[in-house]
Amino acid sequence: MFKSQPTCAAVRGCLVVAFLVFVAACIPGTNRVAAAPANLVAIGGVGRITLTWESSLGATGYSVKRSVTSGGPFVALASTSSATYVDSTAADGSEYFYVVSSLAPDGESADSAQTSASTIVIPSRPVDVVAVGGDAQVTLSWSESSGTASYSVKRATLHGGPYQEVGTTASTSHVDPQLTNGATYYYVISAVNEAGESADSVQVSASPNVRNPPPSTFGTWINVTPSGVDLTSELCSNFGASTMQSDPANPAILYTLFHCQGVWKSTDFGATWVGPINTGTNGSAMANCSGGLTVAPGTTPAVPTIYVACIRGTAEGFWRSVDGGVSWTHHVVGVTTVQRYFPPVVNPYDKDHLLMRGHEFQSIVQSFDGGLTWSSLPVNPAMLQGGFTSPSIFFIDTGNALTTRGTWLWIGDQAGGAYGTWRTSNHGADWSRVDSNEQVGYAQIYQPDTSGVVYMAGAYSAHGWGVLRSSDYGLTWSHVGADGARSAVFGTSKNVYSTFGIPVGPGGTVDPGFQVASQPGTGDWVSPGTPPDLAQGPAQVRVVNNGSNNILVGAMLNSGIWRYVEP
Repeated sequence: MFKSQPTCAAVRGCLVVAFLVFVAACIPGTNRVAAAPANLVAIGGVGRITLTWESSLGATGYSVKRSVTSGGPFVALASTSSATYVDSTAADGSEYFYVVSSLAPDGESADSAQTSASTIVIPSRPVDVVAVGGDAQVTLSWSESSGTASYSVKRATLHGGPYQEVGTTASTSHVDPQLTNGATYYYVISAVNEAGESADSVQVSASPNVRNPPPSTFGTWINVTPSGVDLTSELCSNFGASTMQSDPANPAILYTLFHCQGVWKSTDFGATWVGPINTGTNGSAMANCSGGLTVAPGTTPAVPTIYVACIRGTAEGFWRSVDGGVSWTHHVVGVTTVQRYFPPVVNPYDKDHLLMRGHEFQSIVQSFDGGLTWSSLPVNPAMLQGGFTSPSIFFIDTGNALTTRGTWLWIGDQAGGAYGTWRTSNHGADWSRVDSNEQVGYAQIYQPDTSGVVYMAGAYSAHGWGVLRSSDYGLTWSHVGADGARSAVFGTSKNVYSTFGIPVGPGGTVDPGFQVASQPGTGDWVSPGTPPDLAQGPAQVRVVNNGSNNILVGAMLNSGIWRYVEP
């Protein structure tokens, strides 16, 4: 058979097409380079960044380019035929910059506009967590963790857990309702996003309490400084009176030490004073002692054991009286040649177990025999403060004589929160930093009972300046009261009080900033004010009861001794 031959018309058509293709290729401006991709978008994910863009007419593919800096230089990462690409080589937490160009048979387009994105990573754990107890509820707040989609709020009824999730929120606060007033609750917060969940925050705690309104009636501070006491001279660095102690066996009896003017005594709940009473052996030494005293618990009524520590004057050092402050014996703190110590704190279950901290030098010492012999205490190096510093140390009463023996709270001295507040439960073998709070001036904590509630006053706390409250024996803290520097906190069966006192020398003035709230101190605080001539706040206040009223008696530094009868 014979094959058919193409017609002339068909041959002419093929020639025309070939000619047109040849002409198009030869005419400038008619090449097939596609336009640069438009609307490039980058979206970060877990371990990946997804890129999308609009298809370019005539493109046969696309070149994806990446840089670690804005503006390049860009390095080709991959080629793709579709208008999307997933970069699975992006490192966690890093930001990348991208451009895309179109590919066509006759060349590559210009780069698209730049875009950028970062991979999604697990957020960091929340910080600055604060728990505040209210009436049958606890309000929690914390700082934002970058990249977080939500937060998990977890609660426990035991310190350290186990924790159970009680809420999730996209905000940085949460209210945990329907709780039992008086119970202690422990919380941690974690941050969550597509990548996973962060580690838990530092534990905080709070106790829901009825938010009692503040008191509406107040007493008046009355100056009961005995006549003849000099509060204005510079005699042996006179700061007036810096300690106020009551006899635990007889609350009608109180003692104070006027700097360089001996030991004084009241037998009528601080209304009147007699002294100096240091008239026996070595009694004259107390006439040249600038320091303070401590009355030991558990001794014979009216003749308690009293300890005095002198930081200045010819009597510098540690002294002991076993006859109610009449006669005195000097005992050398043999672990150091420096003898400048603040008066000791006494174990509430053992009158012979004492702790003392150095004045303007680094030392914490302990005695188990009433100050006859001493040993140095171990501390965490991070607790040690440079320069002239005077941190404070206190026993925390756990309700158990054995555990109280080794449970102490150490408060740093006004270093901007650099050293903070530390706690030990094993006699100083291990210390844990529980807050950045530090004392300004003298420090006095308040522990109303052995349920775990402890108050301390100070500044630089992560929870705010002012009065802080713990419901777990000082492990965790929350802020109560008004803002501002505080030094002493104390309380009665009705109210919780705080004041500010710092030694400024004779004639100096410091606003005592007297504040009060109804028990348990978790409600509103008010400032009833003080008399104009109460020019310096207290270094130490003692609360006694005469059978009818609670009475506050304060050593107000160069303002002398003042007394307040609670209505």
